[in-house]
Order: sequence, then structure tokens, then C-alpha cells
Amino acid sequence: MKIDLLVPGLPAKSDHFLFGIGSLLLLRGHGRTILFDTGPFRVRPLLIKTLGEFGLTPTDIDAVFLTHLHWDHVENLDLFTHAEIMTPSAEFEYAAVPRPNDWGTPPYVREILQGMRVTLLPEEEQELFPGVRTLLLPGHSVGLQGLLIDAGGERAVLASDALWSARDVTRAVPDVAFFDPQKAQASLDRAVASGDLFYPGHDRPFRIKNGKIAYESAHRYKMTFAFQPEGQELNVAFSTGLPHSTAEARA
Repeated sequence: MKIDLLVPGLPAKSDHFLFGIGSLLLLRGHGRTILFDTGPFRVRPLLIKTLGEFGLTPTDIDAVFLTHLHWDHVENLDLFTHAEIMTPSAEFEYAAVPRPNDWGTPPYVREILQGMRVTLLPEEEQELFPGVRTLLLPGHSVGLQGLLIDAGGERAVLASDALWSARDVTRAVPDVAFFDPQKAQASLDRAVASGDLFYPGHDRPFRIKNGKIAYESAHRYKMTFAFQPEGQELNVAFSTGLPHSTAEARA
């Protein structure tokens, strides 16, 4: 199964708000073209543009793997009404009546999925395709599932928000234990122990080399802030840094 990064994650926070960008991945192999999560509505133009760079349109995606049903992972589902939607059964059942204080799971997500070709993944790990297994990683959400992929002699862990960013590894604590902190800790430990190459939910892919984080790529981001009432725009560009970080990581 070939893994390509469509939208690189950005684990950015400010003292007033969170503007982290989630990672979106393209998986191709075994006759399937799979989108790993769909992202929030605000990245829709970028998602369509990047698919085009691979010679694809949304209609070429025949399956979507939804790791969990938080808003920033599901809001572009309407582009893929033709596709098989794979998502954890625990997430689907929970989304019918989310907890009152759960701002991550939108009350409309079941309506989005209504009429779509949904495949519910059981709460047990299974092989979806040769060399591609589901990985149970609850805690950030009620039933998040990632993927463990045999990627040419190494194990790639597609952990989504169970491994929010490389900072989770350097601190050995999940940064966003949204639903159940104890389960989130166990899932982070499991994710880190399961592979060699890591695709976090809101960061770039990385390896752990000699106890340090080694990013696989560097990216530049451009953001525009509009100020009212005149609508003046402030354009900001920044880089994620060199491909290989010197951040310390646990072994």
C-alpha cells in the first residue's frame, strides 16, 4: 500500500485559539484508492488541488477511512458520496447522542453519513488488505482507529489524533486526550511501540532516530488574517523548520 501525504499536518496553537491543520493521506494499492480522513471544510480547496496534482479528482476516491468522527476529520465527506466510508462502529454509535460537553463530535455527523455506503469497523483489530491492519487507539475519541501498514520493510503507523503531534512523543503524554485520558495514554504508548514511521494527526510524518524526532519533510505555510471593519489583510508565512528536528524523543 503506497502512502502519500496530501495535506501536511500543522500542530500550531496560540494563546487565544488553535489553528492546527490535520494530516490528510492518500493510500493506493490492492486496487483501491483510499482517502485517510477528509479534513475540515476550510481545507477543501487545498484537498481538491492536491488530489489534482496526483491526477485525481474526488470521484476517483473509492473509499474513505474515517479514523473518528470529530468535525475536523469529516466536513468534506460530501465530496465522496459515491465512496465506501469505513469508520469505527463505536464512533458511529456514539455520534447518535454525543456527550453534552463534547464539542469535537458534531451533532450533524450522522446526518452527513445518512444514505452513504458506510462500513462499520468492529472493536477488534482486523486485516483490511494484505499488509494493512486496523489499530485500536481510543481515548482521544470514544473509538478512534488508525492503520498499521507494511510499507516496504518498515511499519507505518497512521495514528490520527491518538498521536496528535511529535510533541506527544517527546513529552510521553498525549497532548489532546479529549475523551478518556487513561485510554489516550495507553493508545499513545501502543502507537509508538507499533511502528517505525509515524503519521500523526496534526503534524508531519517522522521517525525516531537515536532517541530524537527526525521529520520526513519540511513545509512552508501561508496564512491570511483579515481585520475588521475595513477588512485589511495580514499575510503571514512561516516554515516548519528543517526536515530533521533535534527534538528529544523517548526511546
